[in-house]
Amino acid sequence: MDEPRRPSSLHGAPHPGKTPGATRKGSETRARIIKGALEALENGGMEALTTRKIAASAGVRLATLHYYFDSKESLLLAVLEDLIADMAEAYQADIPASHDPQERIETVIRSMWRYVQRTRNKQLAQTELTLYALRTQGADWLAARQYNAYIDFYSKLIFDGMGEISEEKKRIGTAVARFMLIGIDGLILQNFALHNDGNTNDGVETLIIATRDLVRRLQAEAGIAAG
Repeated sequence: MDEPRRPSSLHGAPHPGKTPGATRKGSETRARIIKGALEALENGGMEALTTRKIAASAGVRLATLHYYFDSKESLLLAVLEDLIADMAEAYQADIPASHDPQERIETVIRSMWRYVQRTRNKQLAQTELTLYALRTQGADWLAARQYNAYIDFYSKLIFDGMGEISEEKKRIGTAVARFMLIGIDGLILQNFALHNDGNTNDGVETLIIATRDLVRRLQAEAGIAAG
């Protein structure tokens, strides 16, 4: 039997509270709804992201969907978290044990681009998610959450496993992560628009060189030894 619908209470960022789906069955249902929403977003964009289509894709009733997610924004946040978790899992095997940030940056960018190339629909979905958040009154927090999560993810990869991370290294990691995202966002749109992997691959190599130069300069300015 489907659970009753919870009253809606989200008008901006979701507030903390008891999360439906604490049981195994509940967790599986929640995961199925998130997967259905992601499939709808990947295949048809935001226009296809209706509760009826999501419920149909997930194989649940509308009442069940509304029980687990009482607003579109709360569901989109769950989709975003799922996308980031998928990205993180894909990178785990590629990141080297090297203590040289420049080597790690090169590996991260190459791994990032391989992931982009095999997840075209996911990349388009993330772009649509960003535009929706920026265009929708009261939903801009979702775009900020999205990019802050990316910046945090990439900045940690640069110095991860190198002992204690100082505040200066955190600052450098954040600056470098922002720079990497500027390049990757541009390369994604260029690659999808022009269907030209050759030129885009040249762009990836240029981004690697520029990012390595940036971290070298920032480390020198901060008095941090390279490697």
